[in-house]
Amino acid sequence: VAFAEGFRKKCPRRMEGTLFIRDLAVVMMIAGAVGWLFQRLRISVVVGYLLAGIIIGPYTPPFQLISDLDRIQVLAQVGLVFLIFSIGLGLSFAKLQRLGMSVAAATFIGAILIFNLCRIFGTAMGWTGTQSMFLAGMLMVSSSAIISKVLEEQNASHQRFGQLALAVTVLEDIVAVMMLTILASAVQIGQAEADSFWQTIGSLSAFVVFLVFLSLLLVPRLLGRMNSAGTELRLIIVTGLVFACAYMAVKAGYSLALGAFILGVVIAGTRHHDEVEKAFDSLRNIFGAVFFVAIGMLFNIRLLLDAWWLILLVSAFVLVGRPIACALGLMAVGNNSRDAVRAAVVLTPIGEFSFVIAQLGVETKAVPDTFYALAVGLSLVTAVACPVFTRFSGSFARAAEEKTPRLLQSWLAFYHHWLS
Repeated sequence: VAFAEGFRKKCPRRMEGTLFIRDLAVVMMIAGAVGWLFQRLRISVVVGYLLAGIIIGPYTPPFQLISDLDRIQVLAQVGLVFLIFSIGLGLSFAKLQRLGMSVAAATFIGAILIFNLCRIFGTAMGWTGTQSMFLAGMLMVSSSAIISKVLEEQNASHQRFGQLALAVTVLEDIVAVMMLTILASAVQIGQAEADSFWQTIGSLSAFVVFLVFLSLLLVPRLLGRMNSAGTELRLIIVTGLVFACAYMAVKAGYSLALGAFILGVVIAGTRHHDEVEKAFDSLRNIFGAVFFVAIGMLFNIRLLLDAWWLILLVSAFVLVGRPIACALGLMAVGNNSRDAVRAAVVLTPIGEFSFVIAQLGVETKAVPDTFYALAVGLSLVTAVACPVFTRFSGSFARAAEEKTPRLLQSWLAFYHHWLS
């Protein structure tokens, strides 16, 4: 013991590196064990990762296997970069074009409706405008990981409503990145409720255009020149570019998720997309698990006990408000009510960005600490509800059709005919 103490005092940095490796080992083993258990129970492994983080985190005695918050933050940030880059790899300008303007319009309409519903809800709760905006940011995005898994398990991925749900959840990732960046910029300059909103949008758009142009100019050429270098070296170069773009976004005053996401979208449009995606598939699984476990470790179980009533209240709001907003958005662009309702019901689970937005608000003191507990609680409730809702989505759609007044049905049929 005396030797270990002397070594720790003489070599604090080396010990820090050793402790980081120990923490990473604990995270991987716990995530694998709990993820396997939840997979056997047919529950989303994302829920398992969050619970694993809560169990081993510094706020849950007596386990507290990892107690250093700084190391936890590092794990979460590294996991976030790879997770967001992988989401960007799943998109491309060509894929966005194939999804069509109608799905993009439906996603935009649904996001606007959710935003306004959250402002009304926040006003009723006596919250500030900033708190309402953070709640809207948390609820605007659904979890593509959970939704795709649920649809696959219920053999609904190739049905019309399943395809609509997958398309909307893909486009909601873009909405989430934009919302995250806007909120990050707003709280940094302390003007979330001032008239600088459009100025923030303008500077954000300029940065996005610059980074996209720079990536389109350099990345395809660089990857092309690396053709003879082999997959290993290309993987190393792309990893370096991911971290570089994330760092550029942070230095410009935006979220590191923005830089990683843009690079992923750019690479998705190159001929090297399949190779890069295949190479990063394992990294995405590993660091995605690290991110969710780290998010769970930052969760204080005492906050859950203090805010249980708020979690239940907002959960009820989400389980009703999100399907209504998404269904109206889908019907507004010409989808029939049955497919729109079934797709909207599938879109209930909140997404990965919700944790990031909640964490940003808590760290910057823009929202109270209970918002982090709210994000984790909402994720658990909606992830468990999603498979059940999807299974009974047909019944929900039939009930909605039967309860809709005939006059409204006639008007909707006329509107869809006119739109067609």
